[in-house]
Order: sequence, then structure tokens, then C-alpha cells
Amino acid sequence: MGQTAPVSAFLWITVVSLAAWCWLLLCQGFFWRTDVRLPRRREPEAWPSVCVVVPARDEAAVLPASLPSLLAQDYPGRAEVFLVDDGSTDGTGELARALSERHGGLPLTVDSPGEPPAGWTGKLWAVRHGIALARAREPEYLLLTDADIAHAPDSLRELVAAAHGGGFDVVSQMARLR
Repeated sequence: MGQTAPVSAFLWITVVSLAAWCWLLLCQGFFWRTDVRLPRRREPEAWPSVCVVVPARDEAAVLPASLPSLLAQDYPGRAEVFLVDDGSTDGTGELARALSERHGGLPLTVDSPGEPPAGWTGKLWAVRHGIALARAREPEYLLLTDADIAHAPDSLRELVAAAHGGGFDVVSQMARLR
């Protein structure tokens, strides 16, 4: 009889664990999938203002593909891009300004916050600095994106429409990795 109790406890733990995993896998909207799409969109009557914050350190190699895709967003509301050059040594800030002049599109502000204060890391400091710059414009939404992500021409419109249509404060989408 002494061996029955440990086997029963082990069996119960196994059954409960299996049930929990089945619930997670089948009842939580397939959370692990990376191809999940945005919620059904509903375009707002008046498009809210959006500021895009892009922290960038030594991104000159990828900026010619990614930054023009942000600047060329097909967005009917007010939108602007803040690229925060986080101590780049490859001319990221200068290249960003040149790309903006060449391609036009959304207004671009390039800024460099300098060295982060004690306790801050470079990227987080750059994001915080970019958000502070953007908030001065009082946008209704912020888009935080990395400098190496190329956006579809309607990605900003789709994100805002999904947030608005679903009544969400935050919408997140994973970039397709290559």
C-alpha cells in the first residue's frame, strides 16, 4: 500500500499537467503561432495622430531598406518618425537624414540623446528619449519599431485600424524574420 500513494500522486500531477498544456494549446487562440493576424479592422472616422519611434545604433547597412518603408507609409492621419541615433559610429544619423531628403514622405526627426545615465542601457535609453520627443507632439498612438524592420506600405494604417476597431490601447505584431 505504501507504493500506491506515490504512483497516484505522480499520475495526478501528470494528468493535471497534460490538461493544462491541452488547455493552453487548444483554448488560448494558438498563442505560439507567429502567423496570427491582427484583429478585424475598423477604420476610424478621423484617423488619430501617430509618432513612430525608431532606436538605431550602427544601422547604416539596413537603413536604406527599412527607413524609406516607414517614410512612405500610406496613412491618412498625421504621422511622423523619430529616429534616435544611439551613438552610432557608421553614420546612421546622417544617412537617415539623406534618405529622408531623397525619399520624402512622413516628416523625420533624427536626434541623439548622448550617453545614457547610470542604470540605463543604450537601446532602452534611446527608446525612452524617442518617446519623450514624440510625446511633445501629443500623439494618440506610438509605434515602436526597430531600425532593421521594413514595413509594408499600409502597416501603420492596419495597426491603427486594428487598435481602434478592437478598442485596444496596445497592438503588437511580430516581424517576419528572414
